[in-house]
Amino acid sequence: MTPADHIIPLRLERKTQDGSLWVIPIEHSHFVIGRREGSSLHLAAEGVSRKHAEIMKTRDGWRIKDCKSTNGTFVNSRRLIDNQILNHGDYITIGEIRFDVMGQTDDSYCTMIINPDAENFEQMLDQKAVVPHFQPMVSLSGGDLAGYEVLGRIAHDGLPNSPVQLFQISRQLGRQIELSEMFRNTALEYAAQIGVKELILFNTLPEEMNLERLGRSLKKLRKSVPDLKLGMELHENTITDVKMMKKLKSMLNDLDMLLVYDDFGAGQSRLIELIDSVPDIVKFDMALIQNIQKRSEISRSIVTSLVKMAHDAGIRTVAEGIDSREEAATCRDIGFELAQGYYFGRPATL
Repeated sequence: MTPADHIIPLRLERKTQDGSLWVIPIEHSHFVIGRREGSSLHLAAEGVSRKHAEIMKTRDGWRIKDCKSTNGTFVNSRRLIDNQILNHGDYITIGEIRFDVMGQTDDSYCTMIINPDAENFEQMLDQKAVVPHFQPMVSLSGGDLAGYEVLGRIAHDGLPNSPVQLFQISRQLGRQIELSEMFRNTALEYAAQIGVKELILFNTLPEEMNLERLGRSLKKLRKSVPDLKLGMELHENTITDVKMMKKLKSMLNDLDMLLVYDDFGAGQSRLIELIDSVPDIVKFDMALIQNIQKRSEISRSIVTSLVKMAHDAGIRTVAEGIDSREEAATCRDIGFELAQGYYFGRPATL
């Protein structure tokens, strides 16, 4: 028996926003934490490097070292310079995620299942338990089907069906990018199987704007669905860096995918990006569209000017959130080319 065999086992604990407890036993003498798949603790979260940190079992106890991560590893709020002994009561910060270090003398506790959501979430990802839903997008001039926005609903009894709640869980687990990728890959592969010919728009998360990883993901996706007409939606607040937008636009052009600004007008107006990095489609936020027929003449004239500016730049425009015939008619008169909303159809399976 070596001296290291007498070292008391450790576990990491993390309390999530909903009050549940995430418990991770340190089961390996070299316990690697990072974004890379196959890590002992996989954290696909913002600020986490591929191989971020390592916890090691040594003769004098458990030690942690930083693995030349971009943003550093912190123990008790101090950035690691050299490897350091970990003690019961310490806390580790990696990216924006904090873990408490707990000593454990009862080995049976180390077999405890983490927060039940984590186990169910892992099963859901493995099983690709998602049901693709498609919301129609129509031409306002003739009412013809112009395309779809693809969405997803989870088919797993142990998890909420609401995408909002599910993404909250995924962020607590640091798995939101994996969830987003699984949603779109599963849905678009299904669309290819059933032979959808119309344009399909898919969503992305702000956390996915690492262009290197996103590029790999989209290249793999395009290879699996070579014939689909695709557009990638970016939320209003996702990107403010014009240089990054230009790189993204070039990358999407190479993949034969359209760049779509979503929720335009919900927050900061992307007028600079519209001028310097022209998207293919702009979707106007429903806050600008709902009850637009009742808005003041000045309000409608501002929207009309924005639509005209987009058209002059060769950008197609979509009015989102249309719930009535009156809204549809007003948006058509303003000059919107396309429309989406419950008036034309709710998200549904195909």
